[in-house]
Amino acid sequence: MANGVAVHTDTRQKIIDATILVAAKHGFERATTGEISRTAGVSEGIIYHYFRSKQDLYINMIKERAANYRQALEGEIGIIHGPKRKLERLIDFHFGSFTGKKSIFHGVLDRGGDTPIMKEQLIKIAILPYSKLIAGIIKEGIEAGEFKGIDPSVAALNLLGMMQVPALVMHFSQAGFSAQRAADTVKRIFFGGLLK
Repeated sequence: MANGVAVHTDTRQKIIDATILVAAKHGFERATTGEISRTAGVSEGIIYHYFRSKQDLYINMIKERAANYRQALEGEIGIIHGPKRKLERLIDFHFGSFTGKKSIFHGVLDRGGDTPIMKEQLIKIAILPYSKLIAGIIKEGIEAGEFKGIDPSVAALNLLGMMQVPALVMHFSQAGFSAQRAADTVKRIFFGGLLK
């Protein structure tokens, strides 16, 4: 039975990985299940064995990328002591992951701008779990007396917005600043309002 589970997981992963590659190349809407199946090395019918629809495949791709990102981030900040230092590393990690040639946006925000934006699902599977992680760090800082007594959930969402908009501008090559400059600016603004 364990071997069957491994094959199931491996095939599903191949389909998601192929979807990311094809979507980054052509855009998700123009990516066909035929090309995804060829890239994954599976039959086209197998895609529908694992995913109800192309939209379900997209949602699962986003969900997996978001979970992988959070897991990597937790590994980065798990070894750091102190809420401020954790948030500083989080901001640097965010800009490193969301900018550059291999940004997390590739396959999510495609070249053609035709990616279906399913706001409710995106908020539920990516934004809220990420903001919950940030809110936990902010709460830790409040309890330690390092941060002002503010609503950690609202502050976390504000930090996400402060990081994400510059990263989006950089992704679409519209920025006149580097990722490091953006990260440093976000830190100065955010900590200016958060630190006691």
